[in-house]
Amino acid sequence: MEHQLRCILEEEGIVCNAITSRVKERDSLTQKIDVKSDKYKSLSEVTDIAGIRIITYYDSDVERAAKIVEREFCVDKENSINKREALGPEKFGYCSVHYVVSMNEDRLKLPENRGYAGIKCEIQIRTVLQHAWAEIEHDLGYKSEIDIPKDIRRSFSRLAGLLEVADKEFQEIRDFLETYREKVEAEISEKSDYGTPDCELDAVVLEAVLKTKPNFQELNRRIGEIAGMKIRVPAKQKDKQDYYGGTLQKLNCLGISTTAQLDQLAERGADLASYLADKFLRDRYKTEPEGATLPNTIGVFYLCYAQLILNNYSKERVVQYMENTSIGVLDERDPFVQNLLKYGREFAVQQ
Repeated sequence: MEHQLRCILEEEGIVCNAITSRVKERDSLTQKIDVKSDKYKSLSEVTDIAGIRIITYYDSDVERAAKIVEREFCVDKENSINKREALGPEKFGYCSVHYVVSMNEDRLKLPENRGYAGIKCEIQIRTVLQHAWAEIEHDLGYKSEIDIPKDIRRSFSRLAGLLEVADKEFQEIRDFLETYREKVEAEISEKSDYGTPDCELDAVVLEAVLKTKPNFQELNRRIGEIAGMKIRVPAKQKDKQDYYGGTLQKLNCLGISTTAQLDQLAERGADLASYLADKFLRDRYKTEPEGATLPNTIGVFYLCYAQLILNNYSKERVVQYMENTSIGVLDERDPFVQNLLKYGREFAVQQ
């Protein structure tokens, strides 16, 4: 069931901090049955022998994950609870959504699931901050409000409020970034008699430029053909940070900080960038693992090399640029720069 949830959540685009599962140990199960002997008449009545915990980054994803659980599994509503609604505002750490579920008929038809008929599993869904609260509270040894010494209840309440504010702030930041991304894409793709608006480059703006502007798409296509490799557009946020953050650093080192400056570089240096890519990447696929791809920032990467040449950077300054942007290893930089400048001279002669 954990594997199924992972696949479904990933398909729905929900990024989780963690998805974990556990089976209650025999001693723990025996103790629970002994303590609540009046409640459990048989093992099948115990609803948390198996458990799965879904930890999301954002509060809105708790709601989305909850709807998926309700859609994909049979929910035992009598034993399920939304503690976000049932408990008071001071119970921040307990604001998880708790479901008791079992496989639905469609899933039980699959051979690999038939052995799970009648087995119930508890699924908890909470944000990473709610999880941190619950874990710390558990580590301190308190399972209910009456366990907490009166003198520190106020401290617990203050912390609960702070964490709830933090959860809401992170959600608002995420919502703002989504709105900002849509706004930037619309503005950059919009054409007028005065051209596209000039924006300060950041990761969102750079992503929009590469996604919507034909000149950058065409440069990537040409370089992809040269290398015999497909262009990869990052989907995960971490990959986006690596791709666009590193590219912005390179552009910044060359004094390029706005979309207008980047457009000027593309207009001025696209042919030279393609020429350099042809020298360094021709048939690269032959030496790369099968299925290897090029990042969608590859065109800008070679435009930066073109800028070095067009601005007549010395060998020492090019080496310094590579050091500042962590390109290559020390022993290989000098011969690479020599070739780069040589190809730049060859290109100039051909023009």
